[in-house]
Amino acid sequence: MSRLGLLHHHSTHRSRQLRWVVPFVTLLLLATLVAFAIQYNVSNQEVGTEFFHAHKTIAHTGELLRRGIIVASVAAIVFLSLIAAVVFRVTHRIVRPVHTLHRALDELRAGDLGVRVVLHSDDEFAEVAQSLNGLVDEFASTLTTVHALVDRLVLLIPPPAHDAPEPANASELRRIITELDEKLEFFRTVPPRTIEDR
Repeated sequence: MSRLGLLHHHSTHRSRQLRWVVPFVTLLLLATLVAFAIQYNVSNQEVGTEFFHAHKTIAHTGELLRRGIIVASVAAIVFLSLIAAVVFRVTHRIVRPVHTLHRALDELRAGDLGVRVVLHSDDEFAEVAQSLNGLVDEFASTLTTVHALVDRLVLLIPPPAHDAPEPANASELRRIITELDEKLEFFRTVPPRTIEDR
């Protein structure tokens, strides 16, 4: 079913998709069964009336009922299958880009600012992907500026003299700059890569 584009390939999103579809299909099935029960009761009464009016045999009447139920059952199964396929297709179109965005957010959380999301242009979440890409671009640009500021701060600290101890404030400033530089190294802007909708 996943090859037809109905079920998502990722297990977490597939289970989310099934949580949306199964209750809907179950309700449709119950509604169909109730409709069959009502139809059976009504037809049973009509057949009884017809039996007495037209003097049909009981075997012929039973055959008519069985044939009607078989045809109605086949029609209901086909109808339910079509509805289930449409529902799976629609939910897959929702789950697929959500999964792609989720993968991109995981990469960003790991510090990879080179990642960009590419969704189909007709996708409902394409605007969200563009906004996310814009946010990452802004953050990467700010990060580059902060890196440059840290480099300038390093140049402003005078090198320690060979025979004199380094002043406490210069030592503390050097420690803070080193810590800030290490924190900034967590984020990576290269290599740039895209996560595409699959």
